[in-house]
This record gives sequence, C-alpha cells and structure tokens, in this order.
Amino acid sequence: MKKAHSFAALAAALVVLCCGASATAAPRSAMAPPERTVTTRHSIAINGEAISYTATAGTVLLRGERHEPIASVFYVAYTKEGATPLTRAVTFCYNGGPGSSTIWLHMGSIGPKRVVTPDAQAAGAAPFALVDNPYSLLDKTDLVFVDAVGTGFSRLVGKASGKSFWGVDEDVRAFGQFIERYVTRYGRWNSPKFLFGESYGTTRSANLVNYLQNRGMTFNGVVLVSTVLNFATLIPQNGNDLP
Repeated sequence: MKKAHSFAALAAALVVLCCGASATAAPRSAMAPPERTVTTRHSIAINGEAISYTATAGTVLLRGERHEPIASVFYVAYTKEGATPLTRAVTFCYNGGPGSSTIWLHMGSIGPKRVVTPDAQAAGAAPFALVDNPYSLLDKTDLVFVDAVGTGFSRLVGKASGKSFWGVDEDVRAFGQFIERYVTRYGRWNSPKFLFGESYGTTRSANLVNYLQNRGMTFNGVVLVSTVLNFATLIPQNGNDLP
C-alpha cells in the first residue's frame, strides 16, 4: 500500500466498521477467504524518543480438528522498525465483553494513534480527529490488537458455527491458535511475550496463559486492566457493594 493511503483512513475505517460489532450480527463467508496483510510505515515520538514503526492490518485463518478453515481472525500489529526480535517484546491485546472488538484498547488507550474525545462529556458527531498517542506502549513493546471471532472484522467461515467460539474454553482455544500462528509466521517464538486483556479479557488472559504454557509457549507477563476474575463482584445484591 502506498504511503499516500494514510493511517488516518485505516483508523477511520476501523472506528466505523469495528466499533460496536456484536458476536451475533457478524456475517460469515461461505468460502474461506485468503489470508491477507496490508502494511504502512509511520513514526511517532513517545517520551522524547522518535520511533519508526510498521502498521500491519491482516487476517489469520483458524482451522478445526480436520484442518478445515473455521474462522478468519482480524488483527492490527504495530512493530518497531529495526528492532531485534530476540530482545523486542510483543504484546497481544484484546478487549472483553464478551462480544467486543478491540477498538477500545486500540484507538482509545494504548495504540500509537487515538481518537480525540472531550473530557467528562459526550463526544459530538463526525468528523472525528486522530492524533499521535503519547501514552502508547509502542516505546516498550510491539503491539498486536486482536478481534475475537464474531467481532470487528473477525468472521466465521465455511461450515463453522458460533458454538465453536462463543464459550470460555472455545474462546481461549481460538485466541491460542491465533497467537501460535502469529509468532510462527513472524518469527517471534523467542521474543519476550505478554498478554494484555481488559474486562472479560482479564478472564480470558488467566485461562489463555495457562492454555498456551501447557502447549509449550512461555510468557514474560500478563497485564490485567479493569480486572474481572470474580464475577460476583459485578452483582449488586445481598449487601455486595463492590460493583
């Protein structure tokens, strides 16, 4: 993709098409689409450091027990140019819901661009502005934002059904397969690796790190944001004031 195809256009498309996508509304592809990637190059200043990075929007096919394609998972990765994979960390980021795309962490929290919103009041109508995000974690780690199957641009394909993904263990297997495929494709098995989950994504992380470590992939850390590990803390009854 030519540099003239700006990051702003990509991000605006993500805001319009990913935000608010639900697991039940996502259409499926009758046939498995090819895996695709589109890359652009950018730079940002974080904590006084100029960082050149590559943005990659892509898809990874997940496969079932008979190696048949069952889902196309969409991700956006930001990788620092010139970094050594042996020492450069990679962090897999996702929101929760369950049933939420990862637009919130991506464009509202730790990605290299963020949508400008007013403080303590509702945002107005479009057009929306994008600016560099000085609070991005890109100075410390490469970032891979992953949409759960049925959210954002991640879709069921072939003869797969939602019950293969929309459960606690099913969700973890899908994310585990994606991460295994990603680190294999991009040669990141020996990189320091982290999981970064928000809300239900913290529940996912607790299960996912155990799942992947039992399959031979070790992690250097897990980040839990808006932690939900005990769901009783969300139910305001019987004098429970934790919510």
